Amino acid sequence: MSTTPTKLNIMNAALRKVGSFHLESNDTTSTTYDITNQAYLDAILEVFAENVFNFNTKLVELTALNMSAYTSQPYEYVYNTPSDFNILVKICHPTEHYNITEYKFYNGQLHCNYPKVDIYYTFIPDLSSTATTLPAFLNRLVVLHIAQNISIELSGSENRHEILHAQYIKALRRSRIIEARQGPSESVIDDGTSRFIEVHQRYGKV
Repeated sequence: MSTTPTKLNIMNAALRKVGSFHLESNDTTSTTYDITNQAYLDAILEVFAENVFNFNTKLVELTALNMSAYTSQPYEYVYNTPSDFNILVKICHPTEHYNITEYKFYNGQLHCNYPKVDIYYTFIPDLSSTATTLPAFLNRLVVLHIAQNISIELSGSENRHEILHAQYIKALRRSRIIEARQGPSESVIDDGTSRFIEVHQRYGKV
């Protein structure tokens, strides 16, 4: 696997895992390219649309659309979400940095009781321009996702597909463990993220 993760290197690393010839930089019309490119796009979508990593997490300060608070609505302020918004990680007060847990999403807009908020969320990266900053463990994860999906079409081996799929599942678990180790435990489990705490606080309430 290349130590410089570009789109072409990621695709060629996946091709090597299925025993196929590599792609040249000017090859964008062959059947191999079409198959591998589609698997590449599918891998980016599945890996980063369904998982939260530091690599695909952003912090943005939002200002409410309304200058004055709504008095006839359940929440006083409304926000448009960023254009690349995917999964909400958490919402924080912009200056005091505590978690905000009272909010709702309606029709793609955020509603809460603060005129400004910090929102942490995931996005789906465009690796054609940012692949060089992709961590090695995520590079391997994307490569394995592509390889498992192209293995039957390019090698005709269901056994190789099963092996690569098992490697991908193992790499996904390992990626989640590595990611969890990169931050303090309190950023993962707190009053705003723990379902156990939430259930305990709501126990006995209707």
